[in-house]
This record gives sequence, structure tokens and C-alpha cells, in this order.
Amino acid sequence: MASPTNPKAASEFCESPTSPAAHFMTASWKDDPEMTRYGGKSFWAYLHGRVRYKGPQVARIGKIAVQSYWSQHLFVLPRAAAPILLQYISMRFLNYSWPVPLAFVLYAFSFLGFSDDMANEFNRLSEKHGFLDGEKLRDNVPDIHLASASIGTILIVTVRPLLACFLAYKRDELPHMSLWTPIHMFVYTCLTDFWFYVYHRAMHEVDFLWQFHKTHHMTKHPCTTLAILADPVQTFCDIVVIPLLAFACYPIPFHAWWLASVYIFFIEAVMHAGTRLYWTSPVTGPILKPLGMELLIEDHDLHHRNGWGNSASNYGKQTRMWDVLFGTTRPRLEMVPENIDWNNRT
Repeated sequence: MASPTNPKAASEFCESPTSPAAHFMTASWKDDPEMTRYGGKSFWAYLHGRVRYKGPQVARIGKIAVQSYWSQHLFVLPRAAAPILLQYISMRFLNYSWPVPLAFVLYAFSFLGFSDDMANEFNRLSEKHGFLDGEKLRDNVPDIHLASASIGTILIVTVRPLLACFLAYKRDELPHMSLWTPIHMFVYTCLTDFWFYVYHRAMHEVDFLWQFHKTHHMTKHPCTTLAILADPVQTFCDIVVIPLLAFACYPIPFHAWWLASVYIFFIEAVMHAGTRLYWTSPVTGPILKPLGMELLIEDHDLHHRNGWGNSASNYGKQTRMWDVLFGTTRPRLEMVPENIDWNNRT
């Protein structure tokens, strides 16, 4: 297995995005107008060009602002609730229950629209607050993975709703929420993160499995759209296996699953954004923060910067709970308490 101290690994995979040498993370497409315009040379480049960060990338100094739970809920919840409300209106006032195929299509399209809005929101916040380790430029989707990264995103927003529609959707069940819904979301998210932690750590520590994960670690300073940069085996595990294991352990109602999955997808993207904000999950953070188990953007950012092969830490992607319990955390560098402006909430 390659290691961070291996000269070959360092020269082949760990070059700065500003390096003139062509390597795995070369993203020449973003500088070619013919690649990124609609109807141009590459449809995949056009898709990535719409949502990639185009603002300045300069090092920021000073204390770090806090991304509040309420601002996250105000962004996520109306978009997540839209198809639920539409289904409720259809059943309650039109007396029409959605068949499984229709439910799948409408929830999948809602997911797709949410992903587009989400990327643009991250770009706005990153332009305002800057990036962690700000002296280094953020990577973009590499030329050789333009298609696979786009297809991976499409698979996330289609396969996950498809699984839920067949496993949990009940055509005649009127959408409803209860006091149990946030509890269902919290437990399901923590279980999802447990199974992700186990398989993620195994891919780093078991030599045979590393081959399926190293593609994702070619980026040392990821952006949101690189969350899906992965080998096909990892993509299948992320999209299908992990959600199925979590659901098998804790089968929750369809609409609670939907809300939990939207927030999980949101935090998966947040943790790859690199935005210089004290940002943790609004689903798990209120409970885990007092216990020192909340996951921050910097935790996963450090995982990418330092996590080549079996030298990694910070394996969680929704919480820091399992890393704390199993002793695999890495000290934070920028997001230490004295560097947080707790009065500056966005």
C-alpha cells in the first residue's frame, strides 16, 4: 500500500492544485469555455461548470463564524418538505394516492433540485467566508472523472429514493410528522454513520480494500462535487449498502427516512466543501456537541489532507461519535474553541 511518506505517492498524487504538472487531479475543463457552455464539447463539463465555485480563493484570517442550526434548517427543511406537502395535498384534497413509480419520480426530482440549490448555497458561503487551509486552492473534478462524478450524483438522488420507495413507502399512508420524527432521524443518521465508519476504516486499514477507496483520496483539498469522486465499488457501498444496513437495523417510516436522507446528503456535501465555517449537522449536533462528538467540516477536511492509506483518522461523515469512542480522532487546527466567534452566526 502507498503511504504518505512514499516518494512515489507524494509525487504522483499529492501535488498542489497549483502545480503545473499534469496529474490525476488535473481539471483543465474548467478553463475551456467550449467545455463548460451549454451545447459545448462536454455535457458533463457543462453540468459541473454550473455548480463549481468560481469566486476568489485567498487565505482568510481572523476568527471563524458559526453556521447556526436554524439557518441550516431554513435552507434544508422547506426543500425537503416540498414533496411531502405535495403528496399530502394530493391525498387529502384530491383523494389521489401516489403509486410507487410516481412517488419515486417526484421524490427523486426533488432530490436532484435540492442538490443543485445546495451547491450554489455552498459557493455563496465559501465566497463570503473563505476556505480552510486557505493558502491551498481547492481541487475541482478531474478531467478523467467528469462523467463518473456526474453519474454518481445522479445515482445518489435516484437509487436512494428507489430503495426507500420499495422498502418503506406505503401508498395509502397519509404523510405525517410526530415528535418521534426527529428521534427517528437522529438514530437513523447515527446508525448510517456507524456502518460508514466501519467500512470506511476497513478500506483504510485492510490492504486489499484500499484499492477501492484510494480514488476518493486523490483530492487533498476537496470541494462539494468531489464528495462522489470514488471507485465503482465504493460508490455502490455509499449509495446502496450503507443505507440498507442502517434501515435493516432501524426501519423508520418513509417520510422520516426521506427527511433523514436529505439531511444526510446535505452533510455529506458540507463535509467536502472546505468552507471556513464552524459547521456541524443540525440533526445530530444539538445532542452530540455537549458530548464533544459533533463532526465539523475541518474534521473531514483533515481526513483528506492526511488520510492516505492506513495513516488516516476522522472516519465518520455525519458525526464524530464513533471516532471518539474508538480513538480515531485527529486534533483540529483552525476550529479550536478560542478561534471561533460564537457571536457571529450566519
